[in-house]
Order: sequence, then structure tokens, then C-alpha cells
Amino acid sequence: MQPLQQPLRIALIGCGQIADAHLQEIAKLRCARAVAVCDLHRDLAYQAGARFGIEAIYNDHRRMLQEVRPDIVHVTTPAHTHHRLAVELLQHGCHTYVEKPLALNAGEVGEIIAAANASGRMVCVGHDQLFDPAWLECRHRIDSGEIGAVRHVESVLGYPLSGQFGALASSDPGHWVRRLPGGLFHNTISHPLYRITELLPDAEPQIDARWFARNNADFPSDLRVELQGGAVTGSLLFDTAIEPQRITRVYGTQGCLTVDLDAQTVERRRAPKLPGAFGRLETPWRNWRQSARCLRRNVGRFLRSDLHYFAGMRGLIEAFCNAIQAGGPPPIAYTEMRRVTHLMDRIFAEMQPLGVQPVGVQPSGCRTALDSRPPTAVSTT
Repeated sequence: MQPLQQPLRIALIGCGQIADAHLQEIAKLRCARAVAVCDLHRDLAYQAGARFGIEAIYNDHRRMLQEVRPDIVHVTTPAHTHHRLAVELLQHGCHTYVEKPLALNAGEVGEIIAAANASGRMVCVGHDQLFDPAWLECRHRIDSGEIGAVRHVESVLGYPLSGQFGALASSDPGHWVRRLPGGLFHNTISHPLYRITELLPDAEPQIDARWFARNNADFPSDLRVELQGGAVTGSLLFDTAIEPQRITRVYGTQGCLTVDLDAQTVERRRAPKLPGAFGRLETPWRNWRQSARCLRRNVGRFLRSDLHYFAGMRGLIEAFCNAIQAGGPPPIAYTEMRRVTHLMDRIFAEMQPLGVQPVGVQPSGCRTALDSRPPTAVSTT
């Protein structure tokens, strides 16, 4: 029997809202433990440390690296700081986990990957929904041939501006997210996008992207994207007028699977086998049986204390730790990091005429580049 490996030591930079999710999921793992937190605003770092029993608290990440010497650092700061921090951490010899998006463009992603390769360290981006139990079930059922060959993927993100992060970004014209190349979408759409690219393999699909401002918003608030590959197409809906939701429908030649990440359900839709009116009875009967199975499974997970919003994040962090300890490939392939970011670049390229202010321009009173106030809303991570 091989001896158990010591848990990897994780430090975290950026103690905003999403940091709590990282720290609570790390606490559930046997392969890792959180040993330090850092934020430019020391009170935020102190509060995070107090909530999770972490004594090493810093407002200078370089001092933290020298004194704590972590194996892994999680970067949960605003998106425009990711590239600089990730490169520095990798060059310092730390494996690095970065919240989505990995960087602002494909060029920055390339530099991060080059730094990882040069340092012999590994980088991971927070595409955690690919490790959500409901998504893993969907992939298993697709791979088993249940719906035949995949032909279309529809990915929906309901993101009401009345939510905590949406309201903050809406009310503050100088908010950092408003100055990203893709504005509000830049901080968010990698989630619904990679749920499409997971099943759409084309490197350069055709893209038709449209965005508009809804409900008198003074910035682009809603987005529609169509992607056309050689065999698979995709559609992405980012909507601020609907309730919060993370739903994906995968259409195949023999049926459709609907994945609801919030309800933790995977349901199949297919044409009825019975003729005429009997088919109209068959379909709701089949749907009722599927709903009953989902209910039983979720009740079981609830009783095991395993029904959590961030279960996918825990799965990805654990996979990252296992890859580091075993010397295996990263859980999110570097080629996929590049491809998703490249597709985001193509989507956002058309937005510039709408007046999105570059991040490099700092309006009066705006936060500094390394300010780590909450980078995302819980509903979108």
C-alpha cells in the first residue's frame, strides 16, 4: 500500500464573495487545505480567515508567498488582474487556479500557459460546471449513445440585474466589470459558452453575436450568440429579464437531454413510440417517471449532505490537486482554455463600437487594478 500523500497547501488571493465558495469547498477535501488568505483590503482577508479558521492573513501577496510557500494559489480577484497575477505566481513556482475568465484575451492566455510550461507548474481555470454532478451525468449519457449523435447545444444563463452583482455593476458606471472588453458578459459567459464548446469541437465555428441594452440599461446587458460548426451548432442566451437559471439542452439524432444545474436534474425528451392519442399519454407518463427518479436521487444526495451549488467547483479543485500529485494532465486542457477565450475574443470584437471603455482607463474614484472586491455573483459561478 502506498503511503498517503500530504494535503496540498492552498493560499487564496482576493477575499470577495466568490472566495467563500472556494474556501468552503477546499475545506471538504482530503487532498488539500487552505493555509493563507490575502486581499489588498486587510479587513476582507481577516473576515475570510475568521470564517474558515485560517490564521495566516495578508494584504501583500508577495510577502504571503515568501512566508507561507503554498503549493497552490487560487486567484479570485477581478478578471483584469488574472493575467498578471497568474504569470507571477507560476514564475514563483506555485500551481495556480484562476477563476473564470482565465484572462482578458487569447494572447494573455497564451502567456499564462507559456509561464506554466516554463516553470513546470500547472494552471487551471474555473470551468467548474463541467464537473457538476448533473453535467457529468449528461456527458455519460451522451457518451453512451442515449441521444445519438449530438447536433445542437442550447445554453441559457438567466442573470437578472436585480441580483447582488448585477445591481452593483448597473449602479456604478466606473465599476471594473463595465470596463472589460466584453463588459458585463466578459465576467460571465465563459460558463454557458464552455457548456457548448464541450460538445462542439470546431476550432473556428461561424459566429453570429448580437447584444442590446434592456430596461433602459446604459450598457449592453443582454446577449445572443449563434455558433455553427461542421456537424454541431450552438446557441447561447444571456438574459437579464428572466429568473436566475443555468440550463443546457443537448439535441441529438435520437432525442434531447435537458440539464438544469440549479435543480440538479437531467431529463430526456424524445418522440413518443405509441401512435396518436396514446403518444400524448406516453410522453407525460415518461416525464413523470423521470421527475420521480430525479427527486429520489436528490433526496438521497440531500440526506448525504451532498446537494450543493458549488459541487462542481469541489470536483474541479480535487481533480486539479490529483493531477498535481500524480503528475497527470490538467483537468481543463490548455487547448480548451485557448479555444474558449479565442471564441470570447471573436464575440467581443464587435462590441467595441458600443462604447465599452477599456480596462486600462481608470476613471476618477475607480478601484485599483488589484482590488479584489467580489469578482462575480454566486448565481453565475
